[in-house]
Amino acid sequence: MMARIRLAIAVSAFVTLVAALPASSADAQRAGKAVSPQDAIAAITSALNAYRLVAIGEMHRNQQLHDLIAALVRNPRFLPNGGDVVVEFGNARYQNRIDRYIAGETVDQKSLSQVWRDAVNILVWDAPVYARFFATVRDVNRTRSAAHRIRVVVADPPIDWAAIADRATWEQIANTRDEHFADVIEREVLDRGHHALLVFGSAHVEHERAFEPYGKPVLADLLDASHPGATLYVTADWMNAETDRLLARRRPPAVIPLHGTALGAVGPPQRPRLEQLADAFLYLGPTSSLTTSVPSPQLYADTVYLRELLRRDAIQGGANAAELRRLSLRFLDGRQQ
Repeated sequence: MMARIRLAIAVSAFVTLVAALPASSADAQRAGKAVSPQDAIAAITSALNAYRLVAIGEMHRNQQLHDLIAALVRNPRFLPNGGDVVVEFGNARYQNRIDRYIAGETVDQKSLSQVWRDAVNILVWDAPVYARFFATVRDVNRTRSAAHRIRVVVADPPIDWAAIADRATWEQIANTRDEHFADVIEREVLDRGHHALLVFGSAHVEHERAFEPYGKPVLADLLDASHPGATLYVTADWMNAETDRLLARRRPPAVIPLHGTALGAVGPPQRPRLEQLADAFLYLGPTSSLTTSVPSPQLYADTVYLRELLRRDAIQGGANAAELRRLSLRFLDGRQQ
């Protein structure tokens, strides 16, 4: 009963925050006036007052999303009394290192880059938006008192790549990622009475059981099981021709509620609707305007790092083989060993 009451309060708060539709049937809502979106920064900062956790489902390397996150962190309304940002793109083995960096201490670039380079999945976090995120929080913390600073919690499992030599060992760690994410959030945020922004790939913070009811639970399922109603889920994924049409007159970035709306009903036949996956949609602009943050090729002029990426990719099964082949042709004359 208490869980239901908490959930009802949380839903009511969000409906107020994002100016949802007047009460009516779902069909009438979808056929009638569109929901009024709210400025993304205003909606997220307000939602963090009503929810313990606000989860943003990331499109990896999306430039517009990370520009918004940087602006959000710099906004004085964002966690003004302090709090956490929990991210997928960092190895928990280096939490102490990122704590020191965020607090303003000197950390050399090579040691700092291990935080995201040595994550379970390789290459994706080399995009400059991820290093910029940590630098942005560090910069903001210079303007805040110690009691009101933002902490970054890196949630990827503490993998030691030097000890990984075969796929089975890597998979054993990779298969624990969502459970590890949930454990870190429980220990570092919820047990401490904090509020937090979560930034994870959308597959982790959408209700994936809408796709496969009996599949392995992802982070969203685990959080809802242990803390029902504590998290607001906002997806920035799933832009397509239909969402472009529905949002054509909206000014990005904006947060738009999904439940009982035309946007929430978007979904291909036999597949989940958006409202089954998340509570709200983060509109970053039409599909044609979205861009990708791309790593500088010069990162891979460090041939020691490039050869290590080749080794890790072989262990993982070659998922990044095409990109690494191009880099090998440029920096290793095609040699991969």
